[in-house]
Amino acid sequence: MKPMFLRCRLRLILFGSALYFFANIQRVAIPGAIFDRLQEELHLSAPGVTALGSSFMYVYALNQLVIGLFVNRYGGRRVMLPGALLFCLGSLLFPLSDGAWLYFSRALTGFGASSIYLSLIDETIRSFRKNRTVAVSLVIMTGYAGGVAANAPFVAGVRAIGWRLMLEAVAAATVLFYLLFAAASFARKPPPVRRGVPLDFSGFSGVLGNGHNRALFAFSGVNFGLYYCIQTVIGKKFLEDFCGFSSPDAAWVLSLMGAISAVSGVLFAVLSRLAGNRRRIFCRAAGTVCIAVFGSIALLVFSGIRSGWIAVLFCLLAFTGSMSSIAIPLLYETNPRDHAGPAVCFMNFCFYLAVALFGNAVGLLLNVCRPEAAAGALVYPRGSYLAVFALLFLCSIAVFACSLKMRETMGRQMS
Repeated sequence: MKPMFLRCRLRLILFGSALYFFANIQRVAIPGAIFDRLQEELHLSAPGVTALGSSFMYVYALNQLVIGLFVNRYGGRRVMLPGALLFCLGSLLFPLSDGAWLYFSRALTGFGASSIYLSLIDETIRSFRKNRTVAVSLVIMTGYAGGVAANAPFVAGVRAIGWRLMLEAVAAATVLFYLLFAAASFARKPPPVRRGVPLDFSGFSGVLGNGHNRALFAFSGVNFGLYYCIQTVIGKKFLEDFCGFSSPDAAWVLSLMGAISAVSGVLFAVLSRLAGNRRRIFCRAAGTVCIAVFGSIALLVFSGIRSGWIAVLFCLLAFTGSMSSIAIPLLYETNPRDHAGPAVCFMNFCFYLAVALFGNAVGLLLNVCRPEAAAGALVYPRGSYLAVFALLFLCSIAVFACSLKMRETMGRQMS
């Protein structure tokens, strides 16, 4: 690769990765990191606060079904340029909004953010074919760093200047890196359009006709949804209300969860390779951890035991919350080659649909019992959290059951 061309590609991936970093901040920070501030200043109910996250996630999830098709045909750069522009617009609009505009701007942010991940992965693989595994891992790690920054560092910024100014600063930085990304994009001619790639959903019918796929989507989607619901919606608020954590301490726990999740993805990929490309054992381990964590938390809440060890359980959940490094190879190994792409798109859809649904459900269940006002915030009682974690525990049973249905491939193509 020529030095000039390499520098252009590196700048493109670098600035695109920065946008992915900011997309993860937007995805993780709202509403979980500042639940109390949003509820107090915007005078929202619990369902109203959680809907700020769900309005982002529903649009983000639905777009996963079409973004992959557009990326396959037009290339990541052509898809990401307009998508990231909408992401910037939504990011700028949200901290300036009130009322219904809050939800519209969050949906717009989610619509734009949904174009970034698959587009960036396509551009990274195209640029670094010989070292694509390392390059893709670095891009994903950059995104996870945004999730880490969205808790403790973000909360510290909010305490210093307020949530609206903090989000405006994040939006301004996002716009800056978008302009740099656009300049790097226009510096080189994009690859030709793949006109032979159809823009239709026929591939999904074959994917959903595979029973193993349906079990894998249920396992990985609900498992991720449960973890991400803790990470982005209810985890920090629960640690504050039930366990008595301060806001900064609870935020550090959530940041640690994000860091653990980032490391565990790479760790599982390495361990799977060392174990002869086994997949099933890791799926079963994730199912076991999921049911054990939510069962333990539900029991602690039922017994009224307000223990700091719940934070340890959260961190244990983070180890197996995202199983993409296992689930994606398993999809490729248990599907025909022409079904693998649509299968990955549908799995991404399941991830964020589950997060959106859990977010709405948690908001409704928090209202089961009347909260008490304390220091300007609403503190939800044990009964509310018992209802929440009873639901999450029931869903974890489904995760465990589906994990037992996973096939072992040993890295071989099985279909």
